[in-house]
Amino acid sequence: ALQGPLNSQFARSVGGLPATTVALGISFTCVLALAAMLGQLGGLGNIGSAPPYAVVGGGLVGALYVASIVWTVRALGVTGLSAATLAGQFAAALVIDHFGWLGVDRAPITVSRLAGVALLAAGTYLVVSD
Repeated sequence: ALQGPLNSQFARSVGGLPATTVALGISFTCVLALAAMLGQLGGLGNIGSAPPYAVVGGGLVGALYVASIVWTVRALGVTGLSAATLAGQFAAALVIDHFGWLGVDRAPITVSRLAGVALLAAGTYLVVSD
């Protein structure tokens, strides 16, 4: 709940993409320092054993999300952004689980799972339509 308004507030001073760049740079620095402190930087030597889409994909999706919240939090508010994010995550997860994409175990779409996602979508609508 804090990330969106903080990044949006920062973006008002420096612009959306510069704010995103700084936010992700600070995130990278913190995680790099933590990995170094825990002695886990050696795992980076195995990067070539991972599929290229997995190496790039997670970071790219994270960057797109952080960049998008700079603008969407202003339009949707923090509650609306949070609701839309969760509903979107659940809808995408439902499809990923159903098809077993990205190495996850298959979990077919059921009526109850679909109803749960529909209720999240309805809740999102109620939150953002106010």
